[in-house]
Amino acid sequence: MIPRLCFIEARFYSKEYIGTTGLDLFLGKESRKEIIKYKLLFHGIIVQEEGTSNLTILSSNDKIMILKSYTEYCHWHNGPLDKKDNPLTREYCIREAITETGYCTKHKDSLRAIYTKCFSTSGLESLRNCWLLDEKLKNKLEYVVYLLAYTPNKFKVGTTRKWRLYERIGEQPHIVATVLYTTKSAVKARDIEIKTGKLEGLTEKPRRKLKEVIQSPIPPSLLKLEKMKEKITKIINLREPIENTIFRIEPLTELAYYIRAKEKTPEQLAGKPLLITDYYAGYLLLSEPNTNEQYIVKANSLLHTSSIKHIQ
Repeated sequence: MIPRLCFIEARFYSKEYIGTTGLDLFLGKESRKEIIKYKLLFHGIIVQEEGTSNLTILSSNDKIMILKSYTEYCHWHNGPLDKKDNPLTREYCIREAITETGYCTKHKDSLRAIYTKCFSTSGLESLRNCWLLDEKLKNKLEYVVYLLAYTPNKFKVGTTRKWRLYERIGEQPHIVATVLYTTKSAVKARDIEIKTGKLEGLTEKPRRKLKEVIQSPIPPSLLKLEKMKEKITKIINLREPIENTIFRIEPLTELAYYIRAKEKTPEQLAGKPLLITDYYAGYLLLSEPNTNEQYIVKANSLLHTSSIKHIQ
């Protein structure tokens, strides 16, 4: 089977007020910052039967075996870009991927391929595809440039479609996150993302292990995220009103399970019967039946390859 998507949905969970620390506390000016928490609901892994267009979903407690696979299949599917859809009704291509962004010869210039190249490549290639995207969509799609803290002193900037902001944040290791800018222009969003990513302490591609991020304390990251947002707003000259909401996405499963789990590659887990447990921040949480062993594996290392066998 070819895993195509970790089907997730972010749902509002609570509003919390977190006390700040540091200089404010020393000066007797302790304040409480509002943070909105969402829970990431994992519906399961949507898989495609090899050689067919048939899709099914493998949910929590389904048993799988990871296979050694080296063929990557085209990432193309026909779901809409501008709104949520039912992923089980999509049609995924069964041709082999030939491009660096994961598309076959037939779909390498599709709207989805253009979207991917706009936000996943760099330089003129990126901006050229963003311009094409704007030409084809004619203000139909709204983008959000977001900022997340993955350590108290390191920040990542990214862009996504506005309607899937919380799911996108939930796909990445983070402590807290916020919105920098919203626009209907892919060119504008990508330009801000590129300029912001070049500032000191910022990146578009963070290098940090999940366990290190989720064990980081929230209060210092919360304060520094706000300060970094103010700095970016001045330097990049973001004049439009900006949301001040700070949020955090957490899994339904307790974070302690992700901390205790052993991080493995697909090759290290190949051939083991495993139970699907949960998904969070780009990682699948898997457990070994009849033992206390749990593992985390990067979901992207399995997607779009014939890497899974369903065990009945």
